Order: sequence, then C-alpha cells, then structure tokens
Amino acid sequence: MKRRTLLVAGGIVLAGCTTTNPDEDTGGAEAAAENESDAGNETEDEETEDEETEDEETEDDDLTDEEIIEQFKSTLEDQGFERVDVEHADDRISLSYDATGTEESDVAAEIELITDGYTTVVEQGVLPTHLEAAAYDPAEDRVLDSFTIETELVETYLSESLEWHELLARIGETFVSHSHDEEPESDDEQDGDNEESEETEDSTGGEETADG
Repeated sequence: MKRRTLLVAGGIVLAGCTTTNPDEDTGGAEAAAENESDAGNETEDEETEDEETEDEETEDDDLTDEEIIEQFKSTLEDQGFERVDVEHADDRISLSYDATGTEESDVAAEIELITDGYTTVVEQGVLPTHLEAAAYDPAEDRVLDSFTIETELVETYLSESLEWHELLARIGETFVSHSHDEEPESDDEQDGDNEESEETEDSTGGEETADG
C-alpha cells in the first residue's frame, strides 16, 4: 500500500457530516398548524426518550473499564475497521487496525471515527492521558501512519470549549506518515552481484598478466 498523507492546513475532511436548514420546506402556515397539533405527541415522545437515556446511562455507569474498552473496539469493527486491537496499559490506550484505504479522505474518516469512539470512552469515565493509534498495511503488516489523541483535548471538547472540527484539526496535526527503507536484496540478487564482482576481478587480473 502506498504512503498515505493528510493535509491538515486545508482542514480535515469530515466524514458523514451534513448541514441542513431546519426551517427549509416547512410549507408555511399549513406546516406550522400541523406542528402545533403534534406538539403534545412530541412532548410525550421526548419524555419517553429521556427515560430511555437515563436507563442507558445507568447501565453505562455499571460497566468496568475493560468492558468500555471492549465496546470501543466492537464499535470500530461495526464501522468496518479490520484487525482491531486495543490495549489499555498504564496511562495510555494503544490502538492498531488495518488502514481502510490510501486516500486522504480515508485517513480523515479513520481519525474522525476513532475520535468519536474515544470521546465516548472518556465520557464514560476511562481517563488515560492519551490514545495512540497506528494504521497497518494489510498486505505487508507494517505501520503506515499513526496519530495521537490527548485526553485533555477531548475533555475540552466535552466541556464545550472546543468545536468538533477544531478537535479533529488538533488531532490531525499529530498525524505521522511512516517511511520505510527500500526492501533488502534477496539472496538470489546478492549471489548475482557477487558473481559479477568475481568475473570483473578475473578479467582485470587476466589483463594485468598479459601486460606483464
């Protein structure tokens, strides 16, 4: 797989983000009247959703750190990541996975999805100092690139002191593309080079003898 890059200066490509106008295509006064008639039903629905959210939060409070990390891994796998490995050791979380593609948009999408998942981890109370993520080449099993998410930045975002796109941009600045030296010559290539070297030496030695 070719070397991947990420242009942070131009802003990270946000995956799956849409901008809509909530007032668009309301149908004027007719739509407004319908909205008023449905207001009571919407209130009941909101109360039901609030109760369900409270139940989910109670369940989340009962999860251990290991279960939260396992949920994080499962979420990434559900989103299409392969060979995901997550380790929580000391003050950090280490994440490795197979790169999903070679384009900048692939890198940006990976960063956004992983950041979203890690934000949930932090929100649930697992607080390492940072997450280290490494994308591997599926074919050659070597690190293509990596990036780091500082927990402090995520907490700043959760406190509404940092916008989502700003958080992604800060994380994108930590992106490092790992270069690899050229592959070493095979044994057959080395043997061929040695034979050529010996032939050259023999030819040189023969010319010197004839001159003598």
